[in-house]
Amino acid sequence: MTGRDYKAFLSLHRSGRKEIARTDEQDSLMIRMREGVGSKRYKPLDYEKLKALAFEKKFAANESLMKMEKLAHVSKQSKEHHLLKQHKMVWQREHSRLLAASKKAEEELQVYMQDGTLEESSISTFMLEVEELDMQIAADQKHFKMSTVDPIWNLKEDLGMWLTDHKEDLRLGGREISDEYENIEKTVDSVVCQQQGVIDKLMEERFRLEMDLESPALKDLLTVHEKWVLDGIPDEAEELECPDPYLKESVLCEFLYMDEKFREHLKEWDARHEEVIGSNTGGWDADFHQIFLQILEQYPHDMANRRMLYLDRMRRHLPHKTRADLVAHEEWYTSHKYYHEHRKVLINSWIKSRKELLQKAKAVFADACLAAELEMIAAINRQRQNEICDQLYKKVQQWREHKMEEMRLQAEIEARKQEELEIEKKKMAEREKKRRDMQKKKIDTYHDQLQETRTKQEELDRKRLEELQKQLAEQAEHDKERVAFREHVLQDRLLERKEELERLAEAEREKERRLQALRDQVEVNVDYDPVRMMQATKASNAKLGIGVDQDINIQKPLFAITGFTSNQVVSDPRHKLEAALRSAGLENNPYARQMMSTMKPLKPPRRDMESTVFKMDKQ
Repeated sequence: MTGRDYKAFLSLHRSGRKEIARTDEQDSLMIRMREGVGSKRYKPLDYEKLKALAFEKKFAANESLMKMEKLAHVSKQSKEHHLLKQHKMVWQREHSRLLAASKKAEEELQVYMQDGTLEESSISTFMLEVEELDMQIAADQKHFKMSTVDPIWNLKEDLGMWLTDHKEDLRLGGREISDEYENIEKTVDSVVCQQQGVIDKLMEERFRLEMDLESPALKDLLTVHEKWVLDGIPDEAEELECPDPYLKESVLCEFLYMDEKFREHLKEWDARHEEVIGSNTGGWDADFHQIFLQILEQYPHDMANRRMLYLDRMRRHLPHKTRADLVAHEEWYTSHKYYHEHRKVLINSWIKSRKELLQKAKAVFADACLAAELEMIAAINRQRQNEICDQLYKKVQQWREHKMEEMRLQAEIEARKQEELEIEKKKMAEREKKRRDMQKKKIDTYHDQLQETRTKQEELDRKRLEELQKQLAEQAEHDKERVAFREHVLQDRLLERKEELERLAEAEREKERRLQALRDQVEVNVDYDPVRMMQATKASNAKLGIGVDQDINIQKPLFAITGFTSNQVVSDPRHKLEAALRSAGLENNPYARQMMSTMKPLKPPRRDMESTVFKMDKQ
């Protein structure tokens, strides 16, 4: 069977559920083999168009993303501008307040200095010495400026004028101007070294002054000490007269009992806040803690979004501190402030209670003295005096119970406030945890959906691949049967052709015998003609163009072509399939390589020229 023997081609190919053996579709497989992948029944995909469409979609998506990013950037800039505007308003208000306070302090200092320099003042001598020291400091400052600062400014102006005057000479680079320039550089270096020495000396003096200011003695003078209570029995209470020693001893013991209770309360309060009072700066550097306090005081408590604003301000002034550090230090400062305020309240309550007890003791002792006088006046009223003493003692006991009840109620109120604060903190922590759990749950849900979508797509692809492999296996089995049938038909045809050739050869030999017999019958006997032997032949005349009537085809090849032409190579279905796969970028796909290895040519190759490339690929 040859590539052009179409009539003997038997088609058993099936496409889907329709049989190709019908009249209108019997040659469809032959057309596919002849035309390759360019068959009209199958429309090729325009990959360039698809790429252009994908590029347009991607470009539109990038434009939308850029717009969203631009809107987010504008929103962030607007928010930042609004925050800076609020910080600016707070700083302007604080600046005005500080200017007013500075002006007021200077006025008060001026008034104090004027009053102190009066002759009738007790500190006039000291204030005169302060004025002299101030004048001396001003003179020293002026002398220092004239000795160090003014010469440098003069040198700068002289150097500027010299550079302006010798700009052209410096550009030309003469020897004299170069030497003068080097001398000026040496002078400037010397001035810089002298100035650095002066700066080092000033820094050393500054350090010494700071150390003097940090001395314990000066700190004790400048620090406002905590108000404290003189515990024990007051001298004034001991000096009071009371006719009943037992009553006096009982009343005076109340002072000791009260001191012990308040002292225990303070110790308990200190023990509960031991972590807070361990450091005055909460573990921070003193300068950073001072910046924290100054920023915190600048924002009033009734200001909207106060906490967000001063935390943002602290983050800008303290960039090396994280938000967690700022929040932790804020909580420590709140606890530290609450501790000192409550301690101050306890001490004031202690002082107030001692004063009230002293007044009560005075009243009790006065009543006791009055009762004693009445007893001395009338013996009959002695029993009554004892009853009065008992009543007064009961009053003192009742007052003490009331006072203890008041202290207990105050402690319970403070404990409830502390518990409310702890509950509020726990609620805030729970809300934050719920919010983060919700976000985490949404993210997990999104990942699960994405994984499920991928799993479904992989399952669909796997099923599609199994179907294709199954179809290819069925097609391979069908192709094997067809090849076996074609080989059987080919063998039959070869035998028929061999027999036909033998018959033709025998007929040709018989014809040759008959012709030879005819030649023998019509043999020509030519006479001797030497003139005809010397004449030109037809071939020599044809070379000279004599007697030639037909044109000569100069494009005719010299030798017969035994290979393949370009049209034959391009029309091969394997070449068309490989070109289509390469244009789609699928030439390295395993499925595509399998298709190319199983594709059959139009004409089966000879067995001695069979290619083993695809067999090696499979191995």
